[in-house]
Amino acid sequence: MEKIIILFGFLFVFQSISAMYPPCDDCGCSGNGCKLPGDPTPYEWPELMGVEIMKAKAAVESSNPNVTAVPLDSDCIHIFNLCCNRVWLCPDEKGLIREKPVVG
Repeated sequence: MEKIIILFGFLFVFQSISAMYPPCDDCGCSGNGCKLPGDPTPYEWPELMGVEIMKAKAAVESSNPNVTAVPLDSDCIHIFNLCCNRVWLCPDEKGLIREKPVVG
C-alpha cells in the first residue's frame, strides 16, 4: 500500500510541476550558442549573479521575451534537456542567484 501512495504522490507532484512551465522548444544549444549573428537579444545574464531570484526572473523575461525564467530552490535540481525558451534560475540559501542564468 505504501508503494501505491508514494507513486501516486510522485505523479501528482510531477504533473503539477510540469503544468507550470511552457512546452519545451527543444534545441541543441545553450547561452550565447543559441544566438544568431546580429541578434541583440541577451541569452546569458552574468550581471545577475548575486541578485535576488525574483528580480532576476523579471530582468531575464523583460530583456528576452522569448524565454520563461524558472526559479529553482537552493538545491538547483532540474531536468537537463535544452530548451530555447527556458532559463533556470539557481539561487543560494539566501535566494540570490549563484549560477549564471543562460538560455537552454
